[in-house]
Amino acid sequence: MQKYLEELYIPPHITKIKIDIGLSVNAPISHKLLEYEDDVFIFGFEPNIDSIDNIKNGNLKNYNFPVIFNTKNINRLFILPIALDNVTQKKNVLFHKTIIDPGTSSLYKPIDKRLGKYDTTYVEVFSLKHFFDLFDWNRFPYIEWIKIDAQGADLNIIKSAKNYLKERVVYVTLEPENTQYENINHNTIENISDYILSNNFIYINHPNTIDPTYLNKKFIYLKDTVYLCQW
Repeated sequence: MQKYLEELYIPPHITKIKIDIGLSVNAPISHKLLEYEDDVFIFGFEPNIDSIDNIKNGNLKNYNFPVIFNTKNINRLFILPIALDNVTQKKNVLFHKTIIDPGTSSLYKPIDKRLGKYDTTYVEVFSLKHFFDLFDWNRFPYIEWIKIDAQGADLNIIKSAKNYLKERVVYVTLEPENTQYENINHNTIENISDYILSNNFIYINHPNTIDPTYLNKKFIYLKDTVYLCQW
């Protein structure tokens, strides 16, 4: 993990940190957050190197997606080209790169025919704890929002944060996808809610999110000061 952070530079005016896990082909959520707030910095996790190239260079000619990113914001989005999972040490894991929509790529094998064909490659996998162990908590005492859209790996990823979840995270939004890939029966809304609620969170019917969203009771005083936008 350390090698991916060697080039990290967070401008001095930054006061807010958000984490976008699963950037898709054009990082739409990060784009909206960056456009809305000038003092936010986003850590993006995206193992699909083709998607990273698209995000950085606007190279979307092969896909039916809008080019929405503008270069003035790219210095506030730091992309880590890795996957996340509930692992104790770094692993190399098979990754399935879907062709029609790279945003549906996954550590898990697609079984829904609507996802189309896919290529496979190996990617490095870490945990959120690996990242948080290196994070500058003195400068930023909490993470405003973790948004996860990881095609079946969402519950595993949030579990991988360990105690940092209840101690350092204000909001969490996860996608309970549990049918389109192999071996993701555990990634249900019931299991996600049970785990998140057991970590001192409450469910929030947030007007700016589509997927289930939770607020840490420890940071309830920040409820109306944190900007979220998932659409």
